[in-house]
Amino acid sequence: MKADIKLKRVHDVQCALVFTDQPGPLDTMEKNTSLEAELRQKSGLEDCNQSLSLELNKKCKKSESLKAANALLMEQIDLHFPPAIPISLPTLILRKKLVNAEQRMKSLKVNNSEWEVWHQALKKALASEGYGRHGGPNL
Repeated sequence: MKADIKLKRVHDVQCALVFTDQPGPLDTMEKNTSLEAELRQKSGLEDCNQSLSLELNKKCKKSESLKAANALLMEQIDLHFPPAIPISLPTLILRKKLVNAEQRMKSLKVNNSEWEVWHQALKKALASEGYGRHGGPNL
């Protein structure tokens, strides 16, 4: 039994010595941080991150300025153009009839001007033949 106790104490001492030789959690974190810094320095990662950060800031500023310009343009559009009014079916029908009537009027004006040209030409032809002197109401 005494031998077992001595053996246990020797074992405990050896474990304690092994444990003190092992790095603790704080030592490991410090070593990891220093290794990480060393790797960043060797690979140029810090410079890369800084340049990307600068580019991102430039893009963000440009985006913000474009958003502001867009908002300004939208306000100007709203000032110049009144809001759209929904059109009812009877209004659409009346607009279509108005367009048709305008087209018919143009057609009648063209036909009337053609008739006037023909009428004047006929009057001249009859006058040259001697028929226009009578002054009839139909001519």
